[in-house]
Amino acid sequence: MKSVVFLDVDGVLNTRTTVKRTPYGYTGIDDARVKILANAFKRYGYDEIILSSDWKELDEKHMDYLYLVSKLGQCGLKISGHTPGSSRKRGKGINEYLNLHPEIEEFVILDDVTFDFGKYEKLWERLLITNGIENVRFASRTPAVEAILFLDSIKNFNIN
Repeated sequence: MKSVVFLDVDGVLNTRTTVKRTPYGYTGIDDARVKILANAFKRYGYDEIILSSDWKELDEKHMDYLYLVSKLGQCGLKISGHTPGSSRKRGKGINEYLNLHPEIEEFVILDDVTFDFGKYEKLWERLLITNGIENVRFASRTPAVEAILFLDSIKNFNIN
């Protein structure tokens, strides 16, 4: 059984209060938030990160992309792929990715914006809305089991 997390970066691994900066001076990644994500991966047994964020549009040799890879790698996480298409139509991109990868049986989506997810019931039920990963809530009033378990893994992790 293959389980993946579709990951947005901005608003999940950082917020407006983040003081760290990328090599190009944009909002950086908070180490504590990466640790929360890594713990949820460990507790729930997720296999891969699929990047659905605007960050997927960076060249894999771009200093900011390498910075992201490094931050994730410090906690044993790595990016396994990217969703296709526009990052403004994230639901469509995730749906296309899932159609191309029928081996994925379970997934959750971490994002701080709802974009077009509401058009896809299966995605909406697995969407966790964040304002920083530690401030996470269900998008759907009837979330899928994967979303419930993943949120529980996030909420029960103490970064201290």
